[in-house]
Amino acid sequence: MRTTPMYVASISAIALIAAACGTSGPSADDLNANRGGNVGTGGSTAPGSGGSSPLGTGGSPSGTGGSSQTGTGGSTVSTSGGSDPGSGGSSTLGGSTSSGTGGVAAGTTGGATPGTGGSSMTPTGGSAGTVASGGAGGQTGGAGGAPAGTGGNATGGSATGGSATGGSGGQVATGPYAPRTGSFKMLAYSATKGFRHDSIPAGKEMLQALATQQGFQVKITETNEDITAAGLAQYEIVFFMNSTGDIFNEAEQKAFEDWMTTKNGAFAGSHSATDTESGWAWYKEVTGQYYDLHDNCCAQANIVWDTGALDFIAVKGLPSPWQRGEEWYLFNKAQDWSTKAGFKILGRVTTNNNTRPVSYIREWGNFRAFYSSLGHQAAAFQDVQVRKHFAAGIMWAVRREALLK
Repeated sequence: MRTTPMYVASISAIALIAAACGTSGPSADDLNANRGGNVGTGGSTAPGSGGSSPLGTGGSPSGTGGSSQTGTGGSTVSTSGGSDPGSGGSSTLGGSTSSGTGGVAAGTTGGATPGTGGSSMTPTGGSAGTVASGGAGGQTGGAGGAPAGTGGNATGGSATGGSATGGSGGQVATGPYAPRTGSFKMLAYSATKGFRHDSIPAGKEMLQALATQQGFQVKITETNEDITAAGLAQYEIVFFMNSTGDIFNEAEQKAFEDWMTTKNGAFAGSHSATDTESGWAWYKEVTGQYYDLHDNCCAQANIVWDTGALDFIAVKGLPSPWQRGEEWYLFNKAQDWSTKAGFKILGRVTTNNNTRPVSYIREWGNFRAFYSSLGHQAAAFQDVQVRKHFAAGIMWAVRREALLK
């Protein structure tokens, strides 16, 4: 089939801007010690100031500095310096499990799970939350988180605290890669000026099914009326569904490039998207290179996901190795372009002693791009796992990976 020289791409680093919390959290040392301790201020049993059992100030289960339930410093539920949840606690509101301020596990500031500063459920400044929701230092949301409210995704998060504006004391995440919410519109483009794959109808059907499943709109076209500044402004992502050849004129190329780089655009492509626009240097910034021939169709081979990509949303849940039959594309210059900032190879295949990428992403110049060389045959687009792969790639490209269904 077709041979054409390929181009290399350049790239820049990913930017993820986290939001700042309305109240200040504890220091790193505070996360490992109770602020307030287990004993109250003189109280012994019931609620008063300094009581030792339920709600006293300084009591042991729930007063200020108490050790068990809901005081500030208590140790079990929402306390300040306690061991479970309060400000600096370890379990719930700042504690280690749920959602406090400064706790270690769940809603905490600087904690490890969720909360203000927690990392898993809805923190600001935590360390292990869901990537993309953006707490201050955390990764999911929380008070000061980008998409969620005070507390992050689970408690006061996207459902309770709002998904785009931030909660009490929260702050809207900004930047080209900040999480987005709501529906979006895709332009699926399947024009061919070279070889035309008979898998295109199955690919179009796949995109329509994914649009229904994931809650977005898709326009499928083979004409260029929307490849203008005004036309592209309607869309958040353009998908090249097995396009081939030189499909855009110079004005259309410029409109597409401007949209991608100044409007925080997104791109996804299947199979022969890398058999498209061989002479457009900037397009190689999106796709890496023009492919170098291919193997005979359709030999069985194993896709092996890179170790560093196993947690990536478009890889999670897929077999590794993943045996498939495909017209395997060759990308002989991958060692050159894939090492540039922003490119990340997800998986590779080896045939005839030649290892080359199968699927990869790029995050650079305000845009995100996802590409997979799968799709030569209609059966590929009808495969449930292939659809899962493309759905996740699309949702990642439009900054909605947290909303993937």
